[in-house]
Amino acid sequence: MRFIGWAFAGLLFLGASPAQSAAQNPKPTHAQALANCLDEFNTCDTASITPQERQVVEHTKRDHNLLDCLNSFSDCDQKRLTAEEKKELAKANHDRNFQNCMDGFTECDRAQLTDEERKEAAQAARLHNLQSCLDGEGDCDQKQLNTMEKQAVADSNHDRALQNCLEALGECDKSQLTAQERQDVDQAKLDHNFRQCLEGPEFCDPSQLDATQRREVAQTQQAHKSGK
Repeated sequence: MRFIGWAFAGLLFLGASPAQSAAQNPKPTHAQALANCLDEFNTCDTASITPQERQVVEHTKRDHNLLDCLNSFSDCDQKRLTAEEKKELAKANHDRNFQNCMDGFTECDRAQLTDEERKEAAQAARLHNLQSCLDGEGDCDQKQLNTMEKQAVADSNHDRALQNCLEALGECDKSQLTAQERQDVDQAKLDHNFRQCLEGPEFCDPSQLDATQRREVAQTQQAHKSGK
């Protein structure tokens, strides 16, 4: 009798398990099933949606695949594209490659360009090179510059050197400066030191002050002490 009791209890347990499992994992509603199918990241139960909805889902998947292809995503399946979509993709790839060439990116295949596009890309490359030379940044190939451009780059380098010296920014190459500009730079350093001395002794070089400046600095420091 005890064995029969245990067996009966086991059957009840086995019979209750599917019901409990179903309660824990309820079947999704029709709207949820359709949403899962429209969302490419969820599992789609096509048996839970109508034939018309299956057509919508298939059309949506085709659109997603076309976007993946147009954006050069790895999920692109070109075998699912129509002939018209393949033409659209080829044009998008061509335009993207042309833009890369115009922007000076390494992902540029000039062999895919037309003769006119190659001319435009070459002109853009010249302008990129000129801008790099003028800015003093990036790769500058002076062999590509004409006489006027070389002069403009020389003037730009000179102005940048003068500005660096006047503002004590980066390296100051005085060899590029005229005699008057070197005097202006020396005076700018003295003026800067004087301002530093007025603010406090931490960054002040008293040896660069003249007699008038030393008196003014002493008066300023005394005023600061009196105010404390």
